Amino acid sequence: MEEIFLVLISSALINNIIVSHVIGTDPALVAAQRRDVARGISNIMLILLPITTVIASATTQLILIPLQLQYLQTLVFVMLIIMVVYALRVWPKPLCKYGSEIFLPLAGINATVLGTLLLNQQQDNNLFYSFIFGLGTAIGFVLMLALLTAINTRVEMADVPAPFKGPSITLITLGLISMAFLGFSGLVK
Repeated sequence: MEEIFLVLISSALINNIIVSHVIGTDPALVAAQRRDVARGISNIMLILLPITTVIASATTQLILIPLQLQYLQTLVFVMLIIMVVYALRVWPKPLCKYGSEIFLPLAGINATVLGTLLLNQQQDNNLFYSFIFGLGTAIGFVLMLALLTAINTRVEMADVPAPFKGPSITLITLGLISMAFLGFSGLVK
């Protein structure tokens, strides 16, 4: 139980996909501009990341490694992401309601999902820990997206010097947040 909690905390805070690996920075910066877009992307990522991580891990362990086709891993992961996004689009509406027809394609093409799958394969997790890693990464993504959205809302009302308006102040803020997240690095060894 403790190890599950450590994997969850590690993937959400310590090895955050946005501030530690700089993989999910682009979708986070774009989605943080509007609260409704951030909410929609967050809901989709909470569903999409754990599912694709488990499916990709199972595909790697059951198909790619036994057939020695690891060199096709990235291509297979991209195809898996597209198939899962399509499956979620045709899924009954109660599971994916919050504007999934708009946000699912955006979530499917962003680098966060592919980066999560590749990071999970580097860690060589089994299926259960792959799910925990995907869930922790999604929670970390949602946390950073909520932080960036709240900060952008406050910055819009603040008196920011002209050279720092727009993306400049957002990137400076993201750099400060990543330095703050370095404080979590001593939590899990």
